[in-house]
Amino acid sequence: MKPSTQLWKELVIEFAAFSVLVASVSLLWRSNLILFVVALVECLAGLVLWHDRLDLGFFLIIAVLGSLAEAVFVHFGVWYYTNPTFLGIPLWFPLAFGTTGLIGGRLARTLTQIWERNNSGPP
Repeated sequence: MKPSTQLWKELVIEFAAFSVLVASVSLLWRSNLILFVVALVECLAGLVLWHDRLDLGFFLIIAVLGSLAEAVFVHFGVWYYTNPTFLGIPLWFPLAFGTTGLIGGRLARTLTQIWERNNSGPP
């Protein structure tokens, strides 16, 4: 099991990665190409940090299923994007959504480890 301070450092990194991704999408959504490149860099950085089978699985499953669901929602008029690229969604969406899944999976595992560590002592 990892030391407690290491888990808290990981948690800070995960929240920082999520914050950078949210800021990127919020600030760059008007330019599909620029945001695609930024999201790709963020995705690759995340995969360099976190690249075990679960990480890759979270990324791929969320990127694919999230994008498919989003395309269906857009198709049926639930909402729309002002600058879609393919199937009503922007080019950067699968990368951003998959990276969010990657970070979310990491957050869940880190929080679980912190929880288990803090609740493993005597009652």
